[in-house]
Amino acid sequence: MVKKKKSKKIPLPILLLICAVLLFAMYLSLSTLSLAIWGDSVMGTVDSYQARLDDTDAGQNRSRTVSKGYWFMANGKEYQGHVMYQSDEAWPSLDEGETRSERIRYLNHFPYINKPAALCEFDEMGEVAIVYHILAPIGYLLLLLLVIRTARGKKKKKTAAKKPATPKIIEIRSDADMFCHNCGNKLPKGAVFCSGCGTKAGQDNPNICSACGTAIPQDALFCINCGAAVNNGEPHSSQARSFASQDSGDTQRMNLIGFSDMCNSPEILEAAQKNRKSSIGCMWILVFVPLIGFPIAGLLMDDFPFGESAVIGVGIALVMLIINVFALRRAKQPMWEGIVTNKFSKEKYEHKDDASKTYTEYTVTITTDAGRKKTIVEKDSRRVMYDYLDVGDKVRFHPKFGTYEKYDKSKDRIIYCNVCSMMNPIHNDCCKRCNSLLFK
Repeated sequence: MVKKKKSKKIPLPILLLICAVLLFAMYLSLSTLSLAIWGDSVMGTVDSYQARLDDTDAGQNRSRTVSKGYWFMANGKEYQGHVMYQSDEAWPSLDEGETRSERIRYLNHFPYINKPAALCEFDEMGEVAIVYHILAPIGYLLLLLLVIRTARGKKKKKTAAKKPATPKIIEIRSDADMFCHNCGNKLPKGAVFCSGCGTKAGQDNPNICSACGTAIPQDALFCINCGAAVNNGEPHSSQARSFASQDSGDTQRMNLIGFSDMCNSPEILEAAQKNRKSSIGCMWILVFVPLIGFPIAGLLMDDFPFGESAVIGVGIALVMLIINVFALRRAKQPMWEGIVTNKFSKEKYEHKDDASKTYTEYTVTITTDAGRKKTIVEKDSRRVMYDYLDVGDKVRFHPKFGTYEKYDKSKDRIIYCNVCSMMNPIHNDCCKRCNSLLFK
């Protein structure tokens, strides 16, 4: 009997329950912070109160479970609320018809979000509770994303390493080889007659090159294959060298036309992965430094209230998180190609420290194959792509590195590394700074 493989996916009901619990926990902390920052206070009426003793050995503020029901008036309308929390308060329970007054905080634009003021004011909560409510939503969000990712069973696709092309084996005839002057057959060393046609090896045939055995046209002075002189079998050095250098230069220029396949090489893919990991590391540093630094400053500085410092730290951390997440998402976009359609410069002014400063802004406009407009904006000494690209150039954008590659590099003396943006001589194969392969 064949055993069924156990599925590692989380069942849908359990997944929904976990997500609901995490979302509710995020709501509790975020609503508490919102009420502390933007909430209004009003005197409310507590109409039900129960305090159950849970553990006589429990720590401070954790010995009782308090259940409280209340109502209050806001914007001419009555609103009700109910909370449960752990505390050490032991007020007498309320009988039916008994009430007690207590201050309630609520959001003016949405009074349905409300809590007793003792649970959502910075002065009442204490430093530990404030730090908890700041960090808890971030932790719950990460757990929620982890649960969703696990449920989807998303696996990272490993990019298959591209197999190197099989080198072509080309037979090269050396000057020491002997060939038949009549049929071009290769002769063994010391042969007197050709084994193919019987012609004597020493006879001269003006239609066959004695150096390489290639058939040559009549009245030709040099071999069309190796450049050797027809009469004496010695290559005409200056002519052959000229042909060879010209052919080598043409071949090299032809190799610099077209987009490179180096972007798919294992070395470049590994560099892209390292670049992404370093970006993620910098993102978390930029997020956690203000998130932790500002509350610590609030604890150490008397003129910087802890509540305000915590709110400022959370705000800066969220801004940094959003900016870096968008940057990482942009790096996952597909490559695109386009044509440089315009280049222009413009002088601009900026005011800094009560002084005006003039600078030049250089813009390169690229129209993609999909018809969209892309721009490269550079300033003053950072003018790189403005000088490198010309109108009419075809370019390719590599989002993994945020760099551009030119299609026709045959007329260039320099080439920029797509990994670190370092300028290199065009004859280099690897970057002189990061040693990555150049896109040639």
